[in-house]
Amino acid sequence: MTDDTRSPPGFGGRIGRTRAPSRTVGSPIPGGPADASRRLALRGLSAAAIAAAAPAGRAQEAWPTRPIRLVVPFAPGGISDIMARTVGKALGEALGQSVLIENRPGGGTVTGTEAVVRAKPDGYTLLLVSAPIATNPGLYPKLPYDALRDLAPLVALSAQGFVVSVHPKQPWRGFGELMQAARGSEIPYASPGIGTLMHLTGQLANAEYGTRFVHVPYKGSGPALQDAISGQVPMIVDPASTSLQPLRAGQLRALAVTHPTRLSTLPDVPTVRELGFPALEAAAFSGLMLPAGTPAPIVARLHAELTRAIQSAEVQERLVVQLGQTLVGGTPEEFNGTMPTE
Repeated sequence: MTDDTRSPPGFGGRIGRTRAPSRTVGSPIPGGPADASRRLALRGLSAAAIAAAAPAGRAQEAWPTRPIRLVVPFAPGGISDIMARTVGKALGEALGQSVLIENRPGGGTVTGTEAVVRAKPDGYTLLLVSAPIATNPGLYPKLPYDALRDLAPLVALSAQGFVVSVHPKQPWRGFGELMQAARGSEIPYASPGIGTLMHLTGQLANAEYGTRFVHVPYKGSGPALQDAISGQVPMIVDPASTSLQPLRAGQLRALAVTHPTRLSTLPDVPTVRELGFPALEAAAFSGLMLPAGTPAPIVARLHAELTRAIQSAEVQERLVVQLGQTLVGGTPEEFNGTMPTE
């Protein structure tokens, strides 16, 4: 297998099997990772959630009294950034305080995650998380934090499939042609970053189907898409939501989606299972976490307002109708229990 990043120890199983795509707010997140990667599960997050809700410290009489910081460990322009801004706006309106988005890309989301871990657990700092929160322990032997100990789950936000696209000038007209070409020679592919499911998709293809995809990591979907559109990299694996605009504009050509069923936003693009590559079937997730030890009243207030926010018409229109997301919701314990362990 050729890759310019480290692969998880023992990697080579399936990224995971997603189930029925029809879901409602509060239902479990679809999809799962490789069996080997399941051992990276954040099993201690339930305890962390309980600790966060325990009366270890008394919450301030009035909260919030100043803006809240929502850290996004990716560059601006990607789906994580769009989701944070959309949900953050609704949350800020509900709380009567601004929610400031702070993009802190780098280190496969380690930079942004560490910033939140080191923040005071007072409800004024939140973290947008996705697959790397579960995969990074297998990719980096010495993380500057322990997610099991230092973070607590707040709410699951969304789940979605992603799309394999190529530059229009590339010769591959179908996903089968791309896979065949990658068996004979190295093909670079862009992803939003190390440890994302998009990164692992290419590596799983190498392990399962004998391809020679070479990972080119970026600090988010925005810069990855820019280079894919310009032809700097011939191929990209990216969330369907952020790929929609360049696909519709003819700047990229979609070859396959990883979701179990075809996406309503890309109905003509076949699934990897349809095309004979079921091992590549997977779904990404996102959610919000916060420093462990945050007082229980603040956790409860945040969770209640976030639940209302993701059910609001404005958020539904932006993320579901326009971007094809599946919004999730649920309790912190449910988020922990159903979090994919990519």
